[in-house]
Amino acid sequence: MSRLSRNIGNIITKIFGYRVAYICKYPIDKKAMLKELRKGIQINPIQKQRVSKIAILFIGTSRYIEFFPRYYETLKQYFLEKTPKDFFVFTDMIDFPFLKDKKDVIIIKTEHQKWPFSTLLRFRIINKVKNKLKKYSHIIFIDADMYVNSSVKEEEFFSHDKPLFAVKHDSYVNKPGEFEFNPISTASVSHNDDLSDYCVGAFWGGQRESLLKLLEILEKRIDQDLSKNYVAKWHDESHLNKYLIENKFDVHILDPSYAYPELKPMPPRFKKKVVHLLNSPIKKNTPGKKRTSGKD
Repeated sequence: MSRLSRNIGNIITKIFGYRVAYICKYPIDKKAMLKELRKGIQINPIQKQRVSKIAILFIGTSRYIEFFPRYYETLKQYFLEKTPKDFFVFTDMIDFPFLKDKKDVIIIKTEHQKWPFSTLLRFRIINKVKNKLKKYSHIIFIDADMYVNSSVKEEEFFSHDKPLFAVKHDSYVNKPGEFEFNPISTASVSHNDDLSDYCVGAFWGGQRESLLKLLEILEKRIDQDLSKNYVAKWHDESHLNKYLIENKFDVHILDPSYAYPELKPMPPRFKKKVVHLLNSPIKKNTPGKKRTSGKD
């Protein structure tokens, strides 16, 4: 995708909104998207990973806690239904009524951060409870503004032997991802790297030991960037993609239907498995975010 066409797309989004922009881009992206979605059909029915209990990580401070009821209910109903799971809720809204009297909800009081630190510092936030996470076989992070739209079976997640998973970003199925290339950042990649997959920062996880290692390393790298007064191009997502490239043989890439925008058309005969909200009075949308200082 040329810089000109990307700029045109950003202008359309700004003037007419995401829905019109997605409809305009749909014919261009449809063929590549179909190719990606068809990969997801080829699921090995044999479950290779042993799973005991999963920790689901939800970060929702300030008004983002309002996403939790739908998040919780749809994950309980549709997501890995046979597998026991606990929800770690990182929030400053500890008295939110929906959180009360739920044995599978663990509340972690968390200070609200201004943008972009509310997303950039997520690895640090989660890492504070690493000892509590050690009793789970798998740990999964899902953005607050997502919900499960159709049944996601255990075979889709555990029929491979790779210790980590991530979801291919829907916007980059037929074009290069927006990686960080500035060498000042620990998230910086090279054009000599395998840049064929750019993954969304909204949905990732894996086996306990591998996931805890990811959290520890990325927390340190972001701290190094901040010590230089630098924030990577796409914040935590830039750092996640750098790590996935470095560990590519340990990562299972899921197709974009697992983090699909609510307003984006889906090719016929396919379902949006996990929906990512975009237009919400709660959410701060920031298309075309620029690099910023590490100071607020």
